[in-house]
Amino acid sequence: MALERIVLVALVDRSGAVLLRNRDERSTTRPDRWSLPGGGAQPKESPEQAAVRIVAEQTGLTISPELRMAWRGRLPDPVAEVYLFATATTATVADIPSDPVPGAIRRRGDYFLEFVPGPDVLSGRSFTPASGYVLGDFLSSMHYRELAARIDPYEIA
Repeated sequence: MALERIVLVALVDRSGAVLLRNRDERSTTRPDRWSLPGGGAQPKESPEQAAVRIVAEQTGLTISPELRMAWRGRLPDPVAEVYLFATATTATVADIPSDPVPGAIRRRGDYFLEFVPGPDVLSGRSFTPASGYVLGDFLSSMHYRELAARIDPYEIA
């Protein structure tokens, strides 16, 4: 049996904020949990291809397929191979297409999206296993500091 491959993408904006999504209480999968945009890679899909697809499906944003891997490893429980990609973005939450729900913050289906300042990402949030496993290391990495300190407007539109 093949090991499940989970692909996560950290989109870092001009201020160093990271795009997170929160599954609401109606979600059938991990309700009231925060996560990076992410999901399972399809059988014949490379992790990079999965990252581009997942970001488009979950955020409506387009990212370059030339992504830098920020982390790769095994998640102990549930056992899965995890790929974390990270890229700078010039997008704002206003650029994310959303469901027409009055008063909702960029709601897409059963979750909403929000750019959260880097220092606040881990404060008081319950994360999905994969996102929770990688976020602490990513936020303290040189890769995150580089993304938070500069923006290349051609990396994401």
